[in-house]
Amino acid sequence: MTSPEDDVAPVKPPPPSLSTVIPLPVAKTRSPERDESPQTSTASLPLRTSSPPASTPPTSIGISERISRSVSPHGRLSRSVSRMGRSSIASPLSSYSDTYDDTRSLIVRSFSPAVAIYASPDTDEIARNKGFKNGFREMVRPFGERVTGKVVVRDSVGSSRAWDDFGVRFTNLGEDFGNDRGSMNPKYGSPFTRLEELLERYMEMPSDGLDTYSSDGRLMRPDGTTSQMSPYYRLFLSRLLSATMVSPHETFLHPVACVIAISSGNEAPIETLRQLYAQTAQGSKVSPSFVNPEYLRYYVLVHDEDRDDLSKSKALFDQMKRHFGIHCHLLRLRSDECLPSDDDSVEVPACEWLSPAEDLVRLNEIDNLIDMDIDLSYLFESDVTALKSLVRELVAQSVIPHMENRVALWNDQVASRRRGISGRFMSISKKWTGFGSISSRNSSSQSGSGSGVSGNYDSLQGIYRYDTPEALLRKLADYAFLLRDYKLAASTYEMLRTDYGNDKAWKHHAGANEMCAISNLLNPMATAAKTRVDGFDQMMETASYSYLTRCSDPQNALRCIVLGVELLKVRGRTAAETAAKWAIRIQELGLVGAVGHVLVSERVASCFAAQVGTGSGAFSGRKRKAAFWSIMAADEWFKLGKTELAAGRLEDADAFYGSIVSSEGTERFKEMSLFLEQLHLAINMKNASRSRNVSNVSNGVLKPEEEASKQLTEETSEQLSAPGHRRSMLCADNLLDTGLLSPGRLPRPDPFPHEDDDFE
Repeated sequence: MTSPEDDVAPVKPPPPSLSTVIPLPVAKTRSPERDESPQTSTASLPLRTSSPPASTPPTSIGISERISRSVSPHGRLSRSVSRMGRSSIASPLSSYSDTYDDTRSLIVRSFSPAVAIYASPDTDEIARNKGFKNGFREMVRPFGERVTGKVVVRDSVGSSRAWDDFGVRFTNLGEDFGNDRGSMNPKYGSPFTRLEELLERYMEMPSDGLDTYSSDGRLMRPDGTTSQMSPYYRLFLSRLLSATMVSPHETFLHPVACVIAISSGNEAPIETLRQLYAQTAQGSKVSPSFVNPEYLRYYVLVHDEDRDDLSKSKALFDQMKRHFGIHCHLLRLRSDECLPSDDDSVEVPACEWLSPAEDLVRLNEIDNLIDMDIDLSYLFESDVTALKSLVRELVAQSVIPHMENRVALWNDQVASRRRGISGRFMSISKKWTGFGSISSRNSSSQSGSGSGVSGNYDSLQGIYRYDTPEALLRKLADYAFLLRDYKLAASTYEMLRTDYGNDKAWKHHAGANEMCAISNLLNPMATAAKTRVDGFDQMMETASYSYLTRCSDPQNALRCIVLGVELLKVRGRTAAETAAKWAIRIQELGLVGAVGHVLVSERVASCFAAQVGTGSGAFSGRKRKAAFWSIMAADEWFKLGKTELAAGRLEDADAFYGSIVSSEGTERFKEMSLFLEQLHLAINMKNASRSRNVSNVSNGVLKPEEEASKQLTEETSEQLSAPGHRRSMLCADNLLDTGLLSPGRLPRPDPFPHEDDDFE
């Protein structure tokens, strides 16, 4: 599509004088050495030997901004927004650039280690007394999403990196275990359907219910700059990545550790801890056969500062360390509820990673409240400090070392053998020799074992047992991905693609292809020469086809495509066009509903805009396509009643058309010019009408139509109290359309009505 002449503005090439570069002398100096005392240089290092004394606050809280292990060659790579492009501004060690949104950081933080919570009833009672009705896990959960200070992680080659946005995800032990036949939780329903319902719910709310955005509809960053990602798309992306079901084909939500908590008021604390541990090993909280039960146990003693004796709690804590080792913590909390009027009250931060079902429950609870501030929770400042100290000690001293040791163990005992010559020979022999012949597979299927070529896959249940080599390799790859060692993760996923394909474990095969592509895209050291876009395209095609056709799992298919689109978008010209193609595929497959369709249209325009042309005329650019998709998004936003966002998309389209170099071969489309004029006029009329209504309401003036509507509403409310009228409403024939719907659409009225839309 070409733009009309009215929207085309010629772009003049820069003068020749600006093309010459004057070399400047650069003095090569060596940076001065750091002058630090031994106390200050080691205070920020995470202790990995034992728990600190409970009477002294941890030093990591006060010096959270200092980077640990600064002597590491990768010490500067401390953010998840490290760049991975080919230009100099895309260096892995460069600073934040406005050309990249915070989408990559959002994706990286969404994959966090899962830590299960198993608290005794008396511990949950303390949390309920403090205003957290769901117990201890609800109180700790917000502080795990971002650990205080720098968190140091070692990769498979021994180099260390410090991250300032590392976090863990606290879950209830045994609550979200699912199966391979679906990811629907009977408590909340299908998460795929809930996601579209949540988007429609936010569309009905005022615009200030989401993040702050500017007058042109762009998301405002805390520093005042704007982002191309709309607040609704950020909500869509974060809720899509907030999965709550444990699946056999991936181990991201399998517990890495379990926090077993008791209170100081327990009559038999040591015996209670042993009983809780027994429940996790062979009782009601035992893991399914596809979940590795050898996760870390972390014991927490909650001391009541208001009612219990501290000396007795310290003696009990010393006894716990003698019985259960160093993975223990003394948490000192006040049992009284904190009120907003208290001097040392601190508002509990909101949870960022809520599932669509949890967010809907939260919105319903807010609607039932008269005072909007009642929903907010408060803690004493001492309690907040204690909870942050607990989370940091848990992550830095226990969870990360445990994961690093497991990665080193599995990489040495399982993965190294597969990468060798003998391992490759055995993999080939499974497929071409008698071990993997057709006769042996037929005999195994006839015997009812349901196993694949390797004999480890149970096709009847769709699982690998946790102790099989395939399951251990998948856990190794997922652990490396969670620790942000994307090179090791990508090589392990690549190894698993062949194994899962030979065993016909299609959901595992789809997950391996998905995460192999994502790992290569997230690897900051992967250059375009080593990682071709064609390989990513083939892996995403395989993953999406297996998820949709063989597994009937649209949610994981949508997650796979969305992650690929966002990460391909920042890689370059060809990758940006591939990202736009996959974003359009989301709409073609019907994976999103009405609101999601608009959000995807915005990302298509953003992908085409990211493809920069060459030369002074910006040849091979996609500005016209970006303008076209921006106009489509503006039209859909206008039909949904979001005129601010529609106006922002129209301004983007005008900017794209204005940046195109005019030439004699540029064609004019009068219909498009007329359409743009009418859309501009309709948006301006809607904004003007809304401004008049707001001014009339603020002045206390009602129009005659509003007064008549108010009287009609009062008269109708009196008629509704009649019993006969209610019976007639219940007996009315309200027939619904039972036609086929896409997986993401709900049986609701058409959000795009064609009558009375103030559009001519």
